[in-house]
Amino acid sequence: MEEVQSSKFKAQSSKFKGYSLEEKVAELEEVNNALLSREEEFVALNKISVEVGPSLDLREILEKALDIALSSMGLETGFIFLLNEARGEFVLKAQRGMGGEFTRELITMKAGHDFPAVTPELDSLIVVQEISEYPRLGRFLRDREGFRSYISVPLSANGNLLGIMNVFSRGRTPNSQEVNLLVTLGQQIGTAIENAQMFQNVVRAKREWEEIFDAITEGIFMLDEEFNILRVNVAFAKMLGTTPARLIGQKCYRVLHDRDEPPDYCPQIETMRTGEPQTVEVREPTLKKDLHLSTYPLRDSKGNVIRLVQIVQDITLRKQLQTQLVQAEKLSAIGRLAQGIAHNLLTPLTVIRGRTQLVFEEARECFEEMLPALLSQRGGRKSEMPPNIAEVYDNIRQELFAIERGGKTMEEIIDNLMYKSRQEQEEHKQLVDINDLLWQELKFLSGDPRFKHYIEKVYNFCEAPLYIEGLYSDFSQSFSNVISNAIDAMEGCEKPVLTITTRCNEEYVYIDFHDTGVGIPPENIPHLFEPFFSTKSISGETLAGAGLGLHSCYQLLSPYGAQFVVKSKPGDTTFTVKIPR
Repeated sequence: MEEVQSSKFKAQSSKFKGYSLEEKVAELEEVNNALLSREEEFVALNKISVEVGPSLDLREILEKALDIALSSMGLETGFIFLLNEARGEFVLKAQRGMGGEFTRELITMKAGHDFPAVTPELDSLIVVQEISEYPRLGRFLRDREGFRSYISVPLSANGNLLGIMNVFSRGRTPNSQEVNLLVTLGQQIGTAIENAQMFQNVVRAKREWEEIFDAITEGIFMLDEEFNILRVNVAFAKMLGTTPARLIGQKCYRVLHDRDEPPDYCPQIETMRTGEPQTVEVREPTLKKDLHLSTYPLRDSKGNVIRLVQIVQDITLRKQLQTQLVQAEKLSAIGRLAQGIAHNLLTPLTVIRGRTQLVFEEARECFEEMLPALLSQRGGRKSEMPPNIAEVYDNIRQELFAIERGGKTMEEIIDNLMYKSRQEQEEHKQLVDINDLLWQELKFLSGDPRFKHYIEKVYNFCEAPLYIEGLYSDFSQSFSNVISNAIDAMEGCEKPVLTITTRCNEEYVYIDFHDTGVGIPPENIPHLFEPFFSTKSISGETLAGAGLGLHSCYQLLSPYGAQFVVKSKPGDTTFTVKIPR
């Protein structure tokens, strides 16, 4: 009996021991699998942290993150879409395992339309265990690609949805642990995306600022308290005839003023002393330019001035324009004065001419009627008039004729001046006869002794009137400028000849101005109509020509469709104005 009981106990003991061992093995296997799963999670998370986290290249982040997520689950296919909040859609930025039709930057996804996807309003995980339940997905993903399920994981950071990651499976549906791993990876990927986007925004803002900085046409540079240039834009470098890179680190007073120390008028000194913006206008001999210098302080958190920004404006053209405007105002005032004087001179001139005619008649009556009658009473005849009396009479006649001619010439000049003044003050368009206008201008220029006596003039005007509708002053000022240039070009010329020819066809009026002056170099012809461009000599700091004559001619006549043709060589220059009829 004891043996029976002993064998029974052994059997029960053996059975108990066997059950405990199986349970223990199963428990250990479960723990081991959990540890392996956690290890895989840690490996994946470590890869994301090491390979993706430090990167600031968005494309690199997305591609590496997708590779790590797929490999951690043993999958091959997945997408990453980034959210475009402005358009309310997701844009494909990275993909693995799909065909070529999935082109980056072109595939977009509308939530609830192409995929039952995460939306900005619903930042949640979506697990689709059976793709065939969605007809649109089934036709492509299941029937063509053989996918069975997919997971859509939000990529977010600091509560903001940045994108989604979709992974696809052809076999089993991922278990809960794998899904949790994807969610954790999604959070880390979202943080990396946020960092990369912030970096891209900073880089973009820096690039835009630099583009704006260099696009400004005024010279700008930044300097420290020791007058060292820290940053400079392209406009300032061009002003100095160099590049920005060559200016960095140099003293501003050396490159701008060619001095070994700041000049007395330097606005930076006053800005550093007072902490207030300063402005000054100076003539810079080194650059031969008029400059407007403005200096502004940059402060640290304590309010101390640590940097200065200086704006350099080239105001040479503005200064010249101001000078020209003052000169124009003076000429306008002189013109108004001349018109008044001319009007007031007509009355005494009429009296002079009238009295001259009266004296001439009285002299004729005296010498030709009364004196011969007196001599005949004494037995003499007119032919026997004493020689000295006949000579006196002839001299008187010549002097009276000269006074009459001079008075008539003065009257014509005054009439021409008043006519020109009235026409140029006309503010409404009218039919202008180009031939008549040129005659009036040439009469007016006859008051210039150089033009009247020194230059040979040849006029070939067509017989028919050449009418153009426009403002008289536009044409008179333009032609006067062209003729004045021709006169100047023939200064010192051995045989100065000015030839003006007018001609026309059914479409155009042509005015040719030809001179025998020094000519224009071919390289200067394209620049003739630019403001302040002058081919005339320079004496010291004073331009012999302001360079506005042909520019104003172009500005005045261009609205009429005028074209300008210049052909020139020494001793033979022709300036042609072609105007539509």
